[in-house]
Amino acid sequence: MKKDFYDKSLYKISNYIFGFIQSSLYFAICNILLILFFIFTTIFPNQFNLLILFICLIPLGPSLGALYSSVGKIIYEKDIFFSCHFWNFYKDNFLSNLKLWLIQLIIITVLFIDFQYFYLNMPEKGIHMLFAILIMIILLVNLYSFPINSKFEIRFKDLLILSTHYMIKKFPITILKVGTIFLAYYLANNVSITFLIFIPSIICFIFFYYDNHIFLEIENKFSSSNKTALKSL
Repeated sequence: MKKDFYDKSLYKISNYIFGFIQSSLYFAICNILLILFFIFTTIFPNQFNLLILFICLIPLGPSLGALYSSVGKIIYEKDIFFSCHFWNFYKDNFLSNLKLWLIQLIIITVLFIDFQYFYLNMPEKGIHMLFAILIMIILLVNLYSFPINSKFEIRFKDLLILSTHYMIKKFPITILKVGTIFLAYYLANNVSITFLIFIPSIICFIFFYYDNHIFLEIENKFSSSNKTALKSL
């Protein structure tokens, strides 16, 4: 009788929802500094500080990687207790995700400083647009580098090359991802602040379905290669 209860769809659905909520809360806890920064700058916009924002953004990389891996757990293995894996993924892939994110964050920050300088001092020459384009390209590559890194063990250089390759090759998916982010931004401005905590998890769920064919393609292409290993989900 007890086994029948645990096999019921209602029980599984409730666990999916509960795990989804837990993972969203874990992600928010990891990024509490960033949340506090946005709250503070919303109240005191004149107190914006780029260095403080940079520091607050550092935990975003490892936590985003852990959240994406947790989402993969439920989609691929139908694991109803996937939320408990969040901290394991966070710990096991911390250095990998931190390295990936920190390098990209440093490059984006430097490009943003250059963009701001040329925009304020030489706007007529349009040089600032070059830095804006470079920032956009890095952000688009990032839409693939974190998902791929969450599932495969690839050298950093190969990861960036592969991410850039799929950003171009799967350009319709790239557009869909950008559209999803803009839609999430629109909803963030029109829903209760309580709902904002769940937006990253929702985006990860949607992105994982977008990336499913890419993962299968990478698995088939590199299944016999020693350079690439499938991470345990």
